Amino acid sequence: MKERKGAEKKGGDRRRHCCPSEVILKAGCRWRSALGEVEIGAVWTRPSCAQCHNFPEDSLHAIWSCEAISGVWSTLEWLRQTAPPHPSSFSELLVCFLSSREEFRAELFVIIVWFLWNRRNAIHFGRPPLPVDSICSKAGNYLQEFLEAQTEEPVPPRPPPLQQWRPPDPHCLKINFDAAVFRQSSLASVGVVVRNNVGEVEGAMSSPIPMAQAVADLEALACLKAVLFALELGITRVVFEVDSAVVINALLHGAGAFASFGNILDDIRVLFAAFQFVVFTFVSRCCNSVADALAKKAKFLDGAQVWLHDVPADIAPLVLRDVH
Repeated sequence: MKERKGAEKKGGDRRRHCCPSEVILKAGCRWRSALGEVEIGAVWTRPSCAQCHNFPEDSLHAIWSCEAISGVWSTLEWLRQTAPPHPSSFSELLVCFLSSREEFRAELFVIIVWFLWNRRNAIHFGRPPLPVDSICSKAGNYLQEFLEAQTEEPVPPRPPPLQQWRPPDPHCLKINFDAAVFRQSSLASVGVVVRNNVGEVEGAMSSPIPMAQAVADLEALACLKAVLFALELGITRVVFEVDSAVVINALLHGAGAFASFGNILDDIRVLFAAFQFVVFTFVSRCCNSVADALAKKAKFLDGAQVWLHDVPADIAPLVLRDVH
């Protein structure tokens, strides 16, 4: 059974490259004859056609005008609309079909020509030839197999990412941070929360920060505040999460060197050496709700506020929601 499946797969791979018409043009379309390989378009003749024995044989006669194969082309009505009335060479005939805008006519023409040329070679070398009246049906089957081989199996859709905060691994802590802007009062603030692998709060901070012209500048400053807060608590293994893709990309991929917050990123990178393990990750806003609430709370506080193993009562429900 395995051998059969392998053979089917191999056959499928062969059919994938069966007959795209543009491949014929790129490859130069070379056909093998008894005299060796002869490029299509080259002028060659044989004293007598191997199929009808009535006329000299060239490439056009062998696959188009020979009476012995007239039954193949006469059964196809669309040929009269596509083929030139009196082609002077096989090259002219081939270009005509390859230029056709009708779907699959070029592919079907190439397959039929392939069958006819193999039939001609079989007769020349004394092998049983394929019956003329079966060539069209076989060509249609080959084209169908080719088209089926091009159909890719549907890829199952990926499940949407979880829109919920996740606790860190037991060997480290997770720090979420965010910045808030109060434009009416021209104030800005940062919120930071530290949690362990079961979602318990190890520390939290809400603090005003200097106002900046761009939100990205505030997010970068919030990142610096979060890193400094982690070091103040003696944390050496940590995962930082924030919902600012701009800051994360600039920090991880070196972008933003010429941005207004480039100097802040440089300060953050210098502090990396103080950690045994540090990772920065982008998350959706709904996974950063506790840090966002802490940042907004700074509007009502007089200066920076730090909580150890606790959070304000109005923010505690958000912490519980993240772990349940």
